[in-house]
Amino acid sequence: MAEKVKSTIFIVEGKDDTARLRLAFGNQVQTIETGGSKISPAVLAMIDQASQQHELILLTDPDFQGERIRKIVSQRVPTIRQAFLQKSEGRPHHKGSLGVEHADPAILRKLLAQYVQQPAIESSPEITRADLSGLGLIDRQDSAVRRSKLTDKLHLGQTNGKQLLKRLNMFGITKKELKEAVENFD
Repeated sequence: MAEKVKSTIFIVEGKDDTARLRLAFGNQVQTIETGGSKISPAVLAMIDQASQQHELILLTDPDFQGERIRKIVSQRVPTIRQAFLQKSEGRPHHKGSLGVEHADPAILRKLLAQYVQQPAIESSPEITRADLSGLGLIDRQDSAVRRSKLTDKLHLGQTNGKQLLKRLNMFGITKKELKEAVENFD
C-alpha cells in the first residue's frame, strides 16, 4: 500500500464557511465544522483523530466567538496551524454577521494558498459505497444502529451513510480497519 500523504483539513465554524471554502478552492477541500463556539465532545474527538493523520488549519470568524473556538481547539491541538481573516475581509455585503462565509473567494485563495495543495494525482477513495453496503452500514433496516456503533468506536461523530463514507476516507481508515471494527460488534 502506498504511503499516505498528509493532507489538509480546515477547522471552520459551520456549513456556510465550508461552502465558501469550496467556492474558492473546489469540492476537494475537506473541513470539520465546530457547529459554533459550544464545541461538542464528538467534534473535539474528530479533531483529535484528524490531527493524527492530517495537517489541520484553523480558520474562524474574526469575532469573539471565533476567538473562543480558536482558544478551545488550540489548547486541544497545540500544533494546529492558524489562518486569520481580517474583520474587513469578513464583512457581509448587506446585513448579517461578520464571518468567513462572507469573504471574497479571491481573498480566501490569497490567504490560504500556502495551505491548499492540489493533489498531483486524483486518487480514488479506498472505501466505497459498496463496501459500506456489504458491511451492513447502509441499505439495511439496522444500518443506522450499526453506523452509530461504528462511529462511536472510531470517534467519527454521528453520521448518515454519505457522511460516514466521506469521514472514513477523510481520516484514512483502510478497508481492513473498517472490517475489523465492524466484526468486533457483530
